[in-house]
Amino acid sequence: MRSPAGIGGPPVAVIDLGSNSIRLVVYERLARAPLPRFNERRFCGLGRELEATGRLAAEAIGPALRTLRRYTWLARATGCERVEILATAAVRRAEDGTAFVRAVEDATGERVSVLSGEDEARIAGLGVRCGFHEPRGFVGDLGGGSIELARLGPAEAPVEGVSLPIGALAVGEALRRDRARAEALIEATLRGFPELRGADRGQVLYLVGGSWRSIGRAHMALADTPLKVVHGLALPPAETVRLCRELAALDARGRARLPGVSRRRLDLLPAGALLLERVVRLLEPEQVVFSATGLREGRLFEWLEPAVRAQDPLLAGCADFGARDGRTAAIGPALAEWTAPLFTGEEAAAARLRTAVCLVSDTAWREHPESRARDAFFTLAHYPLLGVDHAERAFLAYALFCRYEGRRDDPAVARIVGLLDKVQKRRAEALGAALDLGFRLSGGVAPVLAACRLVREGGALRLEVDHPAVDPEDDAIKGRLETLVAALGLDRGEIRVPRPA
Repeated sequence: MRSPAGIGGPPVAVIDLGSNSIRLVVYERLARAPLPRFNERRFCGLGRELEATGRLAAEAIGPALRTLRRYTWLARATGCERVEILATAAVRRAEDGTAFVRAVEDATGERVSVLSGEDEARIAGLGVRCGFHEPRGFVGDLGGGSIELARLGPAEAPVEGVSLPIGALAVGEALRRDRARAEALIEATLRGFPELRGADRGQVLYLVGGSWRSIGRAHMALADTPLKVVHGLALPPAETVRLCRELAALDARGRARLPGVSRRRLDLLPAGALLLERVVRLLEPEQVVFSATGLREGRLFEWLEPAVRAQDPLLAGCADFGARDGRTAAIGPALAEWTAPLFTGEEAAAARLRTAVCLVSDTAWREHPESRARDAFFTLAHYPLLGVDHAERAFLAYALFCRYEGRRDDPAVARIVGLLDKVQKRRAEALGAALDLGFRLSGGVAPVLAACRLVREGGALRLEVDHPAVDPEDDAIKGRLETLVAALGLDRGEIRVPRPA
């Protein structure tokens, strides 16, 4: 199941020219699950004086132009055939924004796309659609100069959004003077959008933007979560509000002691927290989920063909990972088909995860046998996969750990495996045992696997072998079949060879 574009294709780059920072991300190629190969950010603060003067910060223009020259040169030198600069709130609102755009285009030789607020909201929404499997609800993207809110409906429905003219920079400046002033500024802005009250009730609020992701990272550090991956981190609204109140109340000394947050994000963290609390209260979501994908990935998503956009991001990413790092791309899909009879009546969500594990099941073959299981576990647990939450990451990693015969009581993996309930844990162990057997039978050669059927009947598991490359008397095959039978909770297993005609 490889992406239509395959593994090849040139890298592409998007430069996000924001009110507070400028970021370059070079992606390995244009794909359904884009993989960053270079990521750099510089805080320039172009919009920090916008509310007071209506213009870009004069002392930030020089550093911004130098940064953009560097970024565009690096992108082209990396081999990018497509480079886009996206300018957001500060540039579109500033009196001297048009002149600045001309200076950027003269300095870089690249065209600048100045996004309207509605376009920024729409593209951020597409970024969440890029990063999640069938997302529904609202997307909130906090920038230095504005908040974009977009509604996500069915996959084929257009994404529509609105831009709120308030961001982390203005609220941060107000907070430095007086908290009551900052709260009044937020409330005055939100009163202008009464249609948003309760608009996300019963659904998910996906959070985009560096300041809001910092809140997610702060939570992971303070709660010492087993996984320190912000994408897919989910919190109840009440917990989000409590966390935001705690972070907004921190003074400079308290923020400096806060783990998990970039030093350059600390000053604006209280502003981001104050804004997030009010947005959660306004929209009333059922769940709050942090997203690592946003505006930049949304632009890439727009460039994809409709058939590629329709792919599942997890399966597309795992197919690419498996094809790139495995010994053969064919074995993953073959294993997905081969293991299906073991899990009769499985729901679509479970089949999706099983297929994902099969697609990456040969990616650790280069690792040393003594450390292979652990290496595979931690690589997959932290790999930049899209379309998964923390528990699903744990399932994928643990199943792969078991495929490489990792010890079930290994303390190194225990905390992350603890995200799984008993049923999920047993299922991952059974899938891992099946994959271990499959590789022993086939040597990773898909046509061999096709001649070795698994048949589950009542409390028995039968392995039907009909290929000259498989020795049914191999003790290693018998041992792995016994392990699989035990993992499935069955009574017995047998190997059957067809009689000669």
